[in-house]
Amino acid sequence: MQRIEDTTKMTFAQRLDDYLVEHRLPKSMSWVGTLAVLWKHYFLNYITEFLVILIGIGVLIPAFGVSVEYVGIGSAQGWGMYFLFVTVLALIWTGFRFSWHYYRKSTAKKEVIIAKDGTLRERSPSQWSLVWRRYRRNKVALLSGALVIGITVLAIIYPILMPFSSVGVEPLFDAWNGGGSLANPNLKYPGGTDVLGRDEFSRLLAGSEVSLTVGVFSTVLSVLIGVTLGALAGYYRGWTEEIIMRLTDMFLALPFLVIAILAVSFIRRGRLEFLRQIPQSIVIIIVLGVFGWAGLCRLVSANTRQIYNLDYVNAARVLGASNRRIIMVHILPNILAPIIVIATIGVAGGILAEAGLTFLGLGSPTTISWGQMVNDAQTVLKTNPELALLPGFSIFFVVLAFNLLGDALRDALDPRLRE
Repeated sequence: MQRIEDTTKMTFAQRLDDYLVEHRLPKSMSWVGTLAVLWKHYFLNYITEFLVILIGIGVLIPAFGVSVEYVGIGSAQGWGMYFLFVTVLALIWTGFRFSWHYYRKSTAKKEVIIAKDGTLRERSPSQWSLVWRRYRRNKVALLSGALVIGITVLAIIYPILMPFSSVGVEPLFDAWNGGGSLANPNLKYPGGTDVLGRDEFSRLLAGSEVSLTVGVFSTVLSVLIGVTLGALAGYYRGWTEEIIMRLTDMFLALPFLVIAILAVSFIRRGRLEFLRQIPQSIVIIIVLGVFGWAGLCRLVSANTRQIYNLDYVNAARVLGASNRRIIMVHILPNILAPIIVIATIGVAGGILAEAGLTFLGLGSPTTISWGQMVNDAQTVLKTNPELALLPGFSIFFVVLAFNLLGDALRDALDPRLRE
């Protein structure tokens, strides 16, 4: 077969004429077609998005009469830095959208295949393009993916967005617009202040880093352990499989929450000085990762046994490929789909487990966590319920987003559901 790339480029006049004919518009409505063609083909949408962000954040706030003191910038001299920050934010977003457009355009080259019978056929899409095509049709999946990306970006750049220190008590000595201990939510302190006078909104932003870090890295650790042991058990079988599967059964039989509480308490409050100096986040990551791999290990082992005797694996074995190469190149890439789904849902489980452990009082007073914030708000739940509702709903929506993302990836990666 021969392949011919479709590199036909249309002029602006041709696109305008096609739009008028397609929508049955007269020549007098050419201005409508001009705007539509500019929007679709000449990046007017990116310019519009840039202006919307710039006007929406940088102009509407002073238009509503919100002073600089209320938004926590510090003084009227901070407006210059504020507008610079908004402009940079708009430029970053526009650049990201523009780069994504060109990336999709460069990776989605249309090719026409001349078959043996002389007919023209379009090149078949790749596996991951089919997965993306099915995924983007699910609006809930797109929303959950956007929320996951948003919380990830927030956990990285939160120091820029914090109006106050997350551990400082400056609002306690600030009588402007509320402030002090247990202040109600207002424009300057959107989440109010806690018992010690710390800004709740700043603590909420800082807690996103801990929750997401624990969820992601504990899942990475459990995936590494589970995939490695599962692949070894499914490929080598015999005594190797027997030992690994019995070890897996033992970990599955352990009450996870009880063991996690005991392990964290032993490390944080034990007599060994070097263990007490380990940061709280690392302790919880290690505990969740070490005790959370058993289910994935069983899944990988079953999928490896299923692929072990397929033709392409036997062919690689006959050609002299080593066991390591067969596992890494021919087996693991073909069982990647369920691993991705389990890992995505595992991040949600890690965030929920970290919140549960810190809510039970196993966290460090110097580390901010959403679960610990809910625990601290128990004493003032009747008078200031927002101190518990804000971190509680943050946990709920982030965990829900990761679960919906995992379900959407499962549907998109399932070949039986693919169109």
